[in-house]
Amino acid sequence: MPTPRPMPTTDDVTTPAAAREEQAVGHRPQAPHGPQAPHRPQAPHRPQAPEGGRTGELSSRIARRAAEAHAGQPLDRLLAEGLPGNELTTLLLHCLRQRALRRSFAEVLDHAERTPMTHASAADARRIHAFDAAAYAAAAGFEAVDLAPVGPLGATACAGVEPNNVLATVRFAEVAADPTTGLALHAARRRRETRGGEPLRFCASQRVLRMQPTKHPGFSPHFRLFALVTAARSPGRSEDDACERRALLEHLLVWADLIRALPAAGFRAAGLRVVLSDTAVVRACLGARGLDADALAQRAKAHEPGSSEAALREASVDLPRAAADYVGAARSLGLGPEPVARAERWVAEVGEPLARARPEVEIVYDLARLQGLGYYAGPFVQLVVRRDDGLELPVGDGGAVPWLGALLSNRRERMVATGIGTEMVVKLFDQSAPRAEARSTPRAGEARPEEPTP
Repeated sequence: MPTPRPMPTTDDVTTPAAAREEQAVGHRPQAPHGPQAPHRPQAPHRPQAPEGGRTGELSSRIARRAAEAHAGQPLDRLLAEGLPGNELTTLLLHCLRQRALRRSFAEVLDHAERTPMTHASAADARRIHAFDAAAYAAAAGFEAVDLAPVGPLGATACAGVEPNNVLATVRFAEVAADPTTGLALHAARRRRETRGGEPLRFCASQRVLRMQPTKHPGFSPHFRLFALVTAARSPGRSEDDACERRALLEHLLVWADLIRALPAAGFRAAGLRVVLSDTAVVRACLGARGLDADALAQRAKAHEPGSSEAALREASVDLPRAAADYVGAARSLGLGPEPVARAERWVAEVGEPLARARPEVEIVYDLARLQGLGYYAGPFVQLVVRRDDGLELPVGDGGAVPWLGALLSNRRERMVATGIGTEMVVKLFDQSAPRAEARSTPRAGEARPEEPTP
């Protein structure tokens, strides 16, 4: 039995008002009638632009009604708050359609040349495929997901990301800026479908787009990431942290296996250092020195290499950044019993098991990590890969985030997400790349695509 079509509402922002009226009367839209744009000789084969038509008439009606109902209201507020979503979509679609149909090929090319986000990646697509193949093999215990290129408008804002750093669309969506956001939504839908509490493990490779301005030459607005996500239901509040640490240990074992497999795939990876941190411990360390952790974290920007170190230096913070003895470092700083206990659990449940399972991995603890401090909640990590010539580069990070619990209104739903910058590994670790390129200084946006805040 076919599912009945839901009645349209003004909150259904994905369907323009013009389409709603056509659906309501039960007919397909006819070809629009009205004056056409003048013929443009530089693009003789492109369609001519109708000025009116049903969409144009409806847009004019919406505009008149809005002007009467919201007289004197500033235009930006009217568009942001005054109009129902479907009417706003109709207006924007109509306006952009008219602009699009008036553009020539020459104008399109000129726009493309001055807009880096439209440029193809400089990485070899076959080498990206080789990296992905190795990553999917290492993550054999995770279900592989091919994510959509867009998500619902506001998804990254809910995750604490500045909306201006994400490319929004006219149809109330946004271009993917991080695969973990899409995987979180996927995990939430799967949890609702199954109603079970078994752990869900997903992995995905996705090209993402981030819109931060940068002063660094060679910045690539879009790049590929490979991500792991585990969704696990904690049996109780006392087990929340342990649940996250178990998931994180699983992720670290996968990344260790991937780095170990990369040389056979033609990449110059020679070792892995895992930098472990905990947001509660870092905040305790900074607070003990009378510093505002959130204010410092805001100065550490992923697309500005060195900003974290500069913020700590300007604040005269001298805390262990690569301690081998986490518990000893926490005690020596005079932290309270809870931060020390968290450090002890970190070592017992993550550090020591990882060292036993993958003894080739170097493990250190960072008590002053700023990047991701306002993004993660609990355990978070950084992955530093050593090249065969000794160069070490941060290629990945991750940690626990509260998104799944918020999506499902259940704090027992825990989520851990980690990722590696595929593009960076391909550009700077590929054996087949020219040596000059392989020795080049990592570029902002390419060297640190693993950082969480787009």
